[in-house]
Amino acid sequence: MTRGTQETPETNRTRAPGPAPATPGSAPEPAAQPEESFLINLAALAAGIASMGWLAGDNRLQRLAEVVEYPAIVPCAVVFAGVAAGQMLRRWHRRRELTELAPRPLRPLEWRRPMLRLLALAATLAIVGAAYAIFPEYRGDFYAPFWKFLRTIAYGAPLIPVYLVWSDTRLREPRDELLEFGLFLTGHAREVDYALIRRHFMGWAVKGFFTPLMTVYLSQEMQYLCSAYRDATFESWQDYELWFHLSYGIDLLFCVVGYTATLRLFDSHIRSVEPTALGWGVALICYQPFYSIVGTMYLKYESGYYWDRWLGDWPHVRDVWGVVIILCVLTYALSTVAFGLRFSNLTHRGIITTGPYRYSKHPAYLAKNLSWWLIAVPFIPSPSVAAALQHCALLLLLNGVYLLRARTEERHLSRDPRYVAYALWMNEHGALRGLARWLPSLQYRAPPG
Repeated sequence: MTRGTQETPETNRTRAPGPAPATPGSAPEPAAQPEESFLINLAALAAGIASMGWLAGDNRLQRLAEVVEYPAIVPCAVVFAGVAAGQMLRRWHRRRELTELAPRPLRPLEWRRPMLRLLALAATLAIVGAAYAIFPEYRGDFYAPFWKFLRTIAYGAPLIPVYLVWSDTRLREPRDELLEFGLFLTGHAREVDYALIRRHFMGWAVKGFFTPLMTVYLSQEMQYLCSAYRDATFESWQDYELWFHLSYGIDLLFCVVGYTATLRLFDSHIRSVEPTALGWGVALICYQPFYSIVGTMYLKYESGYYWDRWLGDWPHVRDVWGVVIILCVLTYALSTVAFGLRFSNLTHRGIITTGPYRYSKHPAYLAKNLSWWLIAVPFIPSPSVAAALQHCALLLLLNGVYLLRARTEERHLSRDPRYVAYALWMNEHGALRGLARWLPSLQYRAPPG
């Protein structure tokens, strides 16, 4: 029975909350650019879940797998289309332009520029592919769904040069990461901006590490959910397991879409990447394969005595306890949904204040860490009081890792003045403002200058 975290404490990622209100007493509003609508994202999510339900019937999933190697691409495509169309229509209705692309050409087309970008993209993909070939981690069966995912989305490759040509004349800043790398590859090393090339490869390092994991986990969750939908009854919809997997399926669905859809066309491109080794370190140890070592050797807080067994003699209390766990993991999932197309670890891709981020700077981390205490109940003296104290200490250390993640993310995002304004607003209006007054160290402090 899955009670915990699927082998790693997380299918979790970096959140980039957003800007502040125009007046001191008002609720935080999304930044003028970019912006997300939580309702649009929820509507896209509902469509994605409905597509999973449709695939579950009449063995459609099995038949689709004979045609498309990665069947989970269907709900991904539904979510992507729903969020993209909704946000673009919303932007058009409010007469707001994209931050990076102008609505009309700004300069004549020069074929050299899109060709350089295409060369740079091909070289980047070759480098990432070489890394996958070198590292033994990616050779096993575990990553088979990822290779299927790549072969499936490869059918969209002909659209890449079309997009590069179309966007070239509309880029407000013509010197982007791909162009700089293309110039470097063609012998113009003295002309390039190496900061853009560095951001380019750091962004691809993030995508290259996290996309395989998310696609594998999503494939696993989709198989479970389709099977659960197919056999669903009224009673089964009250089942803890179903809601637990559904919550993680929601989270992973928007993760895969977010890591794939880094496009200026939707203002979902990478603005900056976490610049510190500490920020990368505390994020990466929360994921496989690193957590296999850290979680087993240093942070193994689970005793094997879980909440459902502990509360077995009090069924009504057990039911309420299970509902609270599900509310935690749903909050975690909806925090990812709030990002729309902009979700990613270790990057800043736009300021978000909607959904759970309207009430907390780190709702996903709070909800996830609380769920571990509720699931593992490490404070229960099983097999002894000493063991319970040990388990509590280890889980507190893991909570500390997430506190470090939150701090490094805040420091990174504080380079954006909209985040600073939002975080200062949350000091006075956030859901945990009372606790922060008792523990001043929890309050956000703007960087000097």
